[in-house]
Amino acid sequence: MIKSASDSSPDLYLDFSQFNQMRKLSRDDNGQALIAAAKQMEGVFLNMMLQSMRDANAIFSEGNMLESRDSQFYQGMYDKQLALNISNNGGIGLADVIVRQMSAGKEKSITESSTDISQYLQHPVLARQLTESRQVTEDESPDLQNVVAETPLKTESSPSPTQSSWNSPETFIEAIYPHASRAASRLGVSPEAIIAQAVLETGWGQHVMSGADKQSSYNLFGIKADSRWDGGVTRKNTVEYRNGIAAQENAAFRSYRSLGQAFDDYVEFLHSNSRYDSALQKKTEAKQWGYELQQSGYATDPNYGNKIANIMDSDVFKSALQLANK
Repeated sequence: MIKSASDSSPDLYLDFSQFNQMRKLSRDDNGQALIAAAKQMEGVFLNMMLQSMRDANAIFSEGNMLESRDSQFYQGMYDKQLALNISNNGGIGLADVIVRQMSAGKEKSITESSTDISQYLQHPVLARQLTESRQVTEDESPDLQNVVAETPLKTESSPSPTQSSWNSPETFIEAIYPHASRAASRLGVSPEAIIAQAVLETGWGQHVMSGADKQSSYNLFGIKADSRWDGGVTRKNTVEYRNGIAAQENAAFRSYRSLGQAFDDYVEFLHSNSRYDSALQKKTEAKQWGYELQQSGYATDPNYGNKIANIMDSDVFKSALQLANK
């Protein structure tokens, strides 16, 4: 967790002198400016989350005599200060991630950092939060998440391509397309729908969870591990929606030895759970696949189906899919 000398003195979100302090720290080049900037960024992100929650709750305030522009103004001030206080007192881990990413970036050459998938991830449809909503367990019971002990991920003699080689949407889709096609034929759905789901869950393969030995878990569909899973396991912080409210949880996810095993388990997971019978029997068009999974309880994110459909509608997805099919 990030700590700095400035933690002892509380900041006010409207105190602009803190930016002068950041400029001074940047001249010293001791890393403190980066930490301060990361905390500010985390504060902005937290404020956006709070604002979204306020907006979602606004419908219940209609006709409330206690609601006014003045109360909304002061509520906004409170939210901004609350976000800053949270980021300065441990936060949600985003500042730590930013510092690690930026610190590592200093060591990269211009060539290494100039061409990447970042240009695609800036697309509003494809941009993902650091902790995207993940799929619920088969039993729906959160207690099962803590049953499985962490197990080292096994290796195999001929490993599948990992996210290190997925430096563009084309390379990611090209790597998973054969597996997605095979899974699609077994499920009776479109390969494009399965690929779009994998894109959403992994951010074009850039956020695939690592196993216990730091190798890829090949978990492209956010499938969690419960007591019935006897394979490898990796743990990760994730955001789940309970009664429409987002909350961070630490959950156990399945780890695989290859892409082939990951897609085979995806098919088996859907076939072995009766909750998905309706989605599999409808044989809907590709863009409806995400909605059917959402209705069946695959994910707690209320916008899960819409996100998958938006990815399929994007020019980036269509172009990458076309190139992968050549």
